[in-house]
This record gives sequence, C-alpha cells and structure tokens, in this order.
Amino acid sequence: MIYFDNAATSLPKPERVARAMCRALTDCGNAGRSGHKFAQKAAETVFDCRKKLARIFNTREECVIFTSSATEALNIAIKGTNRKKGVTVVSSLEHNAVMRPVNSLRKNGETVMRQFLVDVYNDIVTCDNFSTVCRSATNIVITHASNVCGRILPIETLKGLAPEDAVFILDASQTAGHIEIDIVNLGVDIICIPAHKGLLGPMGIGAMIINPFSDIIVDPLIEGGTGINSKSLEMPELLPERLEAGTMNLYGIAGWSAALDEYSIDLDERAVFKYLVGKIKREVDIITYGAPADESVENYVPVMLFNKKGYDCEALCERLSDMGFALRGGYHCAPSAHYTLGSYEVGGARISLSKYNTVNEVDKFLSALKSL
Repeated sequence: MIYFDNAATSLPKPERVARAMCRALTDCGNAGRSGHKFAQKAAETVFDCRKKLARIFNTREECVIFTSSATEALNIAIKGTNRKKGVTVVSSLEHNAVMRPVNSLRKNGETVMRQFLVDVYNDIVTCDNFSTVCRSATNIVITHASNVCGRILPIETLKGLAPEDAVFILDASQTAGHIEIDIVNLGVDIICIPAHKGLLGPMGIGAMIINPFSDIIVDPLIEGGTGINSKSLEMPELLPERLEAGTMNLYGIAGWSAALDEYSIDLDERAVFKYLVGKIKREVDIITYGAPADESVENYVPVMLFNKKGYDCEALCERLSDMGFALRGGYHCAPSAHYTLGSYEVGGARISLSKYNTVNEVDKFLSALKSL
C-alpha cells in the first residue's frame, strides 16, 4: 500500500527507531529514580533526546518538557499559563487539541475566547483580522500550519502584532520536521510538538518546548513523583521536573532520539508536493480547499484537502484504500478549519506526504483517482 496519511502519523519509521526502543526494553530502568546502571542508562537516554530537541528548536535542555503527545503539551501550555478572566485568542484553523481545552476554560468562566478568521490566500487580511481581536489578549494559541489544508501561518508577523505580555503558544504538530523552527527567532513562548509526524518518531510521546528567554511560569497539569524534592508536597520550581510528574515513556523517548539522528528538512518532499498540486488542480472533477493558488508551495506543508465530484469523502478514501492508497477522509478533528475552507458540510479527503513519498507514487495515485 502507498501511504499518504502522514499528517495523522508518519510511515514508515526509520529502522533505527524500533531498534532503539527494543534496546531500551532491556537496558533501561526508571530515569531519575535510582543510581544503578539501568536507571543511569535511562537518564542518559532521556537527556540525549532532550539535548537533540533543544538543538533543533534552539532552546536549553531544561526547557524541553516531555509529554505523551502534542495534545497533552497543548493542554499543559493552555491551562498552565491561563490567567483567570483573561482573553484567549485562537485562529479559525485550529485543531480540537486547541479548541477543546480553550472552550473548557471558557465554559468554566476562566477565559474569554476570541477567534480570528484566517484567509489562506492573503496574509495581510489574516494579520488585519488578528489585530482586531488581539489587543486585550492574555493568551494566544495558534496553529503553525493547518492539519487540514497545510497552509503555514505568518507567525512572526502575528507575534509582532500581539501584546508584549501575552503568552504566545504555537501548535507545531504539522510543521515540526517539515520546516525549520527556531523558537527564539519566532519569538513565541511555547511550541508544542508530537514525535510521530514529521519528526518520524513513535506515537505516544511529544514535547512542550519553552523559549529560553521567556519569563513565563507554567503551572503543572499533572502532579506527582519527580525523583527530586521527595519530602515536599509541592512540585519542584525548576524545569523540566516541574512539568514531568510520573514515569516517562522511556521507550518512546528512546525511539524518538533515534529518529532525531536522521533529522533533516527534505527539499525533495516539497518538490513532490509541488508536483502533486500542479497535477491534481488540472483535474476537472476534483475540488480542492485552501490549496495553493498556483504551483507555489512555499507557504505550505505537504497536506492537501480535496473531494471528487460524485463521491462522499469517506467512501472515496475507502475505495482508494481498496486500490492500495492510504488517505484520510472526514473532518480531521478540526471542524473550524473546514468551516473556514468551505468544506464544513461535506468534509474532505486529505492527502499528506512525507520525505519517503515519490513522484511515481503520486502518478499512481492520480491514475487511480481518475479511474473512479
């Protein structure tokens, strides 16, 4: 089967990922809980992964907080920095990993939620829309790129328009591993990422990356054992222990660390996506939503939403699966994005590429799509 569902999780994983996870099963104890060699090996494994992520995203090692997923990282960031009765600004392209925790705070009277409309074809309009709602913002939570259509938002410009004291949280679930991300250059306070998408790691592990020059304080979402300050009933003040209660997913961290050894931004991936865009937009029975207006894909990660006339999107993906192609149909946990893109009533089929996809695979997919 040809795999085109990389926005959900990447496949295949590098072979070294599985090998590292298997080694950790036999070589590693519980990191930070003992002084014997197995615990020390676990601690070294955690630190190695932390160090690699710090280098990639330009922060300090202690500012890399391991979580179970980008969703957990976003929940910690959103709820742990929320100021009661404040204003949280979100975009119209957000995933439910942002919308649901913000809405929960709103329902409990802990924040006011304001949403600005993203124009996927005009950054000036997007920034103007943002500027009208952000003036009193205490928290800003924005996707770096849409998981539905792949459009990258102008984060540096948006950050420049935001109040200086507002906490700026970036959901980089779809950009991490596809484009370079420097937290200091972007100027945001927190970046939330998963291991298992563009970074090619295993599922069940993610991270919250904190800007080393930010003075924000994040309150823990989960409290418990950390391996230090055990006599205190309070969570430690220092990072990363303050936000890493309980036993970590050591096997996931080991696999992620191995995947990061192959980290690179693949220009061929963008070339294959450009080829797909140019070909699929010429098909008269294909409707695209928020896709590049031409074959310029600089403002996109390799994700495209489309429908074929006469087909329900989920039925279309089932047919394509029978023909040997893995795509995802439906609403992709982001109904607000579908509303913005004009696909709210019908959903859409999503094709998403990785560095391993080829022009030949795209041609086979287009031929199958045309034959239906």
